[in-house]
Amino acid sequence: MKLHASGEDYLETILVLQKKLGMVRSVDVARHIEVSKPSVCHAVATLRDGGFLTMDSDYFLHLTDVGRAVAEKIYERHCFFTEQLIAAGVDPETAEADACRIEHIISDESFLRLKEAAAQEQD
Repeated sequence: MKLHASGEDYLETILVLQKKLGMVRSVDVARHIEVSKPSVCHAVATLRDGGFLTMDSDYFLHLTDVGRAVAEKIYERHCFFTEQLIAAGVDPETAEADACRIEHIISDESFLRLKEAAAQEQD
């Protein structure tokens, strides 16, 4: 199943909230990204059908191995671009918003090359 940016955002949000809260429900996701509960319910159903997450009998959300891999990939990109933009002098709020857009459109190859270049600059 091909994920859209919004699906990747939901997976990333669930990952971040799991790290922060331990257990995550749809309402936590809705609050965190400031969307309606019905929007989250629709996204959760789509992601569940795609094999990216499961929901247990207590309505807690759990990333599958595939869902976790996608979430971690997007989160890594988000953190990298946020840090790079802030280091370049971009306002943190703008850097965060821009990183959220960049993380979805950059190719794996370009991201890898940028990460390598940034690592070489630190050496």
